[in-house]
Parts: sequence; C-alpha cells; structure tokens
Amino acid sequence: MKVMMDTDASRSFISIKALDPSYGKQFINKSHSRVIFADGYTSLSVFGTMNLFIMMDDMSTSIKALFVKELCANCILDMDFIHKYKLVINTEEQIVSISDNYKRITLKFNINKDDIRYSARLINNVRILPKRIVTVPVSVELSSAKVLFRPYFKLQQRLPIFMLNSSLTIHHHTSSISFHNPTTYSCLLSKGIILGTTTIPTLSFKRNSIIDHRSVNNNITNLTRHILNQFAKLFDTSKLTIATNVKPHAIKTLDHPPPVSKPYYSTL
Repeated sequence: MKVMMDTDASRSFISIKALDPSYGKQFINKSHSRVIFADGYTSLSVFGTMNLFIMMDDMSTSIKALFVKELCANCILDMDFIHKYKLVINTEEQIVSISDNYKRITLKFNINKDDIRYSARLINNVRILPKRIVTVPVSVELSSAKVLFRPYFKLQQRLPIFMLNSSLTIHHHTSSISFHNPTTYSCLLSKGIILGTTTIPTLSFKRNSIIDHRSVNNNITNLTRHILNQFAKLFDTSKLTIATNVKPHAIKTLDHPPPVSKPYYSTL
C-alpha cells in the first residue's frame, strides 16, 4: 500500500479501494459528508471514520482516519500520526525512524519507479487576449510539494494555447501555471478545466539492515593502524625532532621604514 505523509494535513484519510473487506466491521461512524481542502475548491466525499491499523515493518500503528471513495494515494497520514509516533524523516540519508512506547525502528526509502499523477485544475474563468502570456492559479490535490507539470496534450490540440513542461511549487493546494495565446483572437478557459498533470516520486519503506558494530570497530582499528604505519615518522614521539629552516625570514617594506608603536598607549 502506498502511504503519503502530509505535514499540512489535519486529518488522516484512506481510500475504500485500499481497505480489506474485514474492515467493514470497524467503522466508527458511517455518516456521509464532504471535506474541503485548504485551496477552498477541492473537496472529497467522506463516508465515515474508522480506526486504521498500519504495520510499519514489525511495528503496529493506529490512527483514526476518514475513509473516502477516491484518493490520490491509498492512504494519507496527518500530523497527529507523525507526532504520535515521533517520526524523524531524514531526506539526506533517505531514512525515516518511527517510535512507540517500547522501541524505535528505522526504515529506508525505496524509490518507486511509478509516479502518482495529480490533476492541475483551473481555479477561475480566464480570458486570454491575443498574443499574450498569462499566469493563472491552479489547484492540485497536494498540500505542499515540488512537482513536475506536464500539459494536457488533448487540451492544446483543442484550444489555441501553448504550455511547457515546468517545475511547480505547491503551497496550500495551490500553484500557478503560465501559458501563451499565439493567435490573433481571444481564448476563454472555464473554471475547473484540467490544464495538465503533476507528478512526484512515490516512496515505500524497507527495513534498514542491522549494523554489525563489531565489524565496524574492526574496520576502524585496521584503518587506524594502517595510517600510523604509513606515517610513522609523524607520530613517533620516542625521538626529539628539531625542525630546520634554512630560508631567513624577512618582511619587505619597500622604501618605507618598519612600523613603530609604543608598547602601551597613554593619553597626552
């Protein structure tokens, strides 16, 4: 199952398609409602809440989640989950550690070759004047991320607009896209139209291999001995060594005399 951790989300979500049929007995509330994302435009149909149990390697975790019909990922975990299990995400080393009351485990990112695609929808009606380049706001089903935008090919065939592949920064489910109207007449784009798709790499986790501390210590010891043997003269303290310098020291002052100052300053 593909899980997304959203640091801007205030609730956890799971798609009904990702649930096992046995979870039907664990629904807390089956009331139908809708939730609005932070962009103020994107909404989801919510069918109820449930206690969600997720196995992170050999650690069992749980969180109360809303279950919906469709979702950009199988599951979205919110800040409550991150705080509850004290998640530490290290993007440089591509590892994440998770802790319960008894232990902490480390998981390693495993980059998936497949991409999840998110539609970029136009937020407002837009009229593009001839020979103009405009920048318009779009909504994306991501709270915050850096993504790659790819224009919708069929849209560019149907309408006289020109868009390029670009990198977008999404903040509060909103970003902006620029496109050009090369014709001599105006073009009207309707609110909610899909301009293209955005993609980000999905991550799964695998257990980090156990570190053999004895092997690490042996390697450090062998490396230290090798360095000491190779540069033995530098570390030999049994003999007194006096450095000799045959080149005399000199300060070139050109035609100026050497600077002179009193050893102690005093008021006149």
